[in-house]
Amino acid sequence: MTVVPTEWSEPDSRLGVYYELLWIGLAIVGFGAVAYWELFSVTVSITPQRLTGAIILGVTLGTAVTYGSFVSERFQRLWETSPVRFAGLFVFIMGVQLGLNVAPTWTVLTMLASLLTLVPLRVAVYFRTR
Repeated sequence: MTVVPTEWSEPDSRLGVYYELLWIGLAIVGFGAVAYWELFSVTVSITPQRLTGAIILGVTLGTAVTYGSFVSERFQRLWETSPVRFAGLFVFIMGVQLGLNVAPTWTVLTMLASLLTLVPLRVAVYFRTR
């Protein structure tokens, strides 16, 4: 049983867009706080090369996530099964944890870039399907 209504997962759901933008906004605030105040002993040293690479990687990941979540029906059917969803989220969470330990600057900047990419892409998908 889900807490969120199933119709919110549709690309043309206005409440679903608001819900997703709320979570994306909270994640942007969280990763932005880590980048600015260097919370949780995470040291972020921004250089032009790191920023450029993280932006390219983040935009690519944000575009791939949007395509997989809202455009590709094959990926949507795969994601509907519970074991695949659990495994995917587990790998993502462990990957972010590992990234924060191994390459904190790259991880924080890439996540910020991908989250900032998700906002206009999600709104564009909503207007396109509406």
